[in-house]
Formats: sequence, C-alpha cells, structure tokens
Amino acid sequence: MKKTLCALLGITLITSTFLPSHGFADNQPFVIQGKAVHGRTLVPVRAVSAGLGAEVNWNQQSKSITVLKGGTKVLLKIGSNKVMLDGKEITIDVPAQIEHGVSYVPIRFISQTLGGTLTWNASNGTVDVSLDGKQVRVTTESTFNHSNIPQNTVNTLIKQANEATDLSSFPQIRAHFKPYFTDSFMNKLIQQKGLKVNAAFTEISFSYSDDKTGYITQTSTSADNTAYAVERRIVLKYSQNKWLVDDIVFTPLFP
Repeated sequence: MKKTLCALLGITLITSTFLPSHGFADNQPFVIQGKAVHGRTLVPVRAVSAGLGAEVNWNQQSKSITVLKGGTKVLLKIGSNKVMLDGKEITIDVPAQIEHGVSYVPIRFISQTLGGTLTWNASNGTVDVSLDGKQVRVTTESTFNHSNIPQNTVNTLIKQANEATDLSSFPQIRAHFKPYFTDSFMNKLIQQKGLKVNAAFTEISFSYSDDKTGYITQTSTSADNTAYAVERRIVLKYSQNKWLVDDIVFTPLFP
C-alpha cells in the first residue's frame, strides 16, 4: 500500500543546454537514481519532496500529481502533455508517466518552475539541481560509481555496514570492524549498540568521492514502516591508504 500510494515521481531534462559543472562546496548533495529515456533523465518523486523540499501529493483516482512549493502549484496528469501551472494550462514535451508502478515527470520543467537551477556535470554524466539551499544530484545507471573508490571496495563496505546492524554476532567488535571502520565510528557504534536503523540495505548504491572523503548512498522502502523510504549514507574517509567508514547517517523520506 505504501508503495502504491506513494508512487515515485520522475523528472526529465535535456542535458545539452546545461552549464559547465561545479561542485557543491558546503553540503553533499542528496543523490537520487534516475534513468535516461529519449535523451532525458528521469528521477523519482523524492527528488522533489525530500530532495528539494517541495510538497508532492498523488491522487490515485485521477492519476495525477500535485507539486507545491511556496506559492507555486503544478498539477500533472499521467499520460497528458497538458499541465496546470498556477491555474493556467501549459504544454510540456514529455508527459508524466507510470512505468512498473513508478510515476515520472520532467525535472527540467519541475525544478525550473519551482525556481531551481540545474547544472550538467560533463565529467561524470550527472545533473545537479539546487533550490533554496537544497541540492539534488541525479545519476543514471551508467553513473552509479563516479569516484576513485573501486567497486569491490564499495561492495565490501556495504557488506560491513549491513553487518553492523547487529553487534551481538561479534564477540570482538573492534577486531572485526577495524579493517573497515575508523576508530571514532567504532566508538560511536559501540556506544549506541549498533546502527540507528536495524535493517540491511541491498538496493543499488551510488558512490562519490574526492581524494580524502566520499560517501555511498542507498535507499530502501522496507527498512522502516513509518516512512516511505529511508536513505542510508555511508560517510567515508581515506586513511592509512584505504577507504574507511567514518559514519553512517539515515534519513527518513516522506513523499
């Protein structure tokens, strides 16, 4: 029911018109999985709701999506190119659509209509969206790991993060996790007796990094029955010539 009522909403854009890349200096962006369709990038509803701070409502009966931000109201109907923007009808080139139970709408249209800015990262094929201090990075299947972190290292650290949900299995916690976690994070882990969310994450992961810091993000719709989904961000630190987990942060997502 949770997945049905809170169907994901995606967003499309034409990348050829974006400005050159610039990074987010102060805050790491909220990473969202997208997909390329007919030269556009589609992303889910949480990029609008949790990522950009807009309110998103799904009407099951009319198969329509309402996006609210400040004084702006956008009404999109699945399968229709006609959109109501603050009570006025306009036409968009790609209609809102549902695929495998997931609802999608154009990001370029939505984000710019809400007053956001978009930046195309030519170096890694991602798109950054900024709105009112909130930042979203849209990645596609071909850009899941754009960092200098080897994929096998990403997989290993995810496995260790999943194991850390239940410390009772390890009589020597520090010895077990020392090759993968920083000392400060092990102290935190022991103090709080495991992770805040006691669930393994097996979904697709996204990783980004510079020379000394990085992160791996995953989103699960089954980790917490009080929220639509939960994002797990594994914060990494490059130390002792290897990548170590320095923190794990969970963010509940509400469409």
